[in-house]
Amino acid sequence: MGYEDSFYTKTNITGYTGDLNDNPTVYFQNGTRFGRITQDHSNPNNIGRNLVRDKADYSIGNTGTGGVAQEYYDGAVKHTSRNPFVAVTDNNRDTLATAISRFPDKKPK
Repeated sequence: MGYEDSFYTKTNITGYTGDLNDNPTVYFQNGTRFGRITQDHSNPNNIGRNLVRDKADYSIGNTGTGGVAQEYYDGAVKHTSRNPFVAVTDNNRDTLATAISRFPDKKPK
């Protein structure tokens, strides 16, 4: 069994950052719970499933310098991506869902 299998599901995918066909970071949300799967990063400790958090004020938007994605909660920007956020569609959900089985473990970081 993987880390937070009941949360990291195809249904909970909200979008991605990076290249859809080259290990994008996949974002998940269900109500106030959220997390992401990083598939590729220069720091190997930053690859895998992120800690699932539960914050009522969570949001993600392309508000960073150059239009990159930023995650906001607890009243502040908490994570800035390397790329813009792209919302999930029926056409890309299956591609994004492959990250779920490829990366079942929680990030070491």
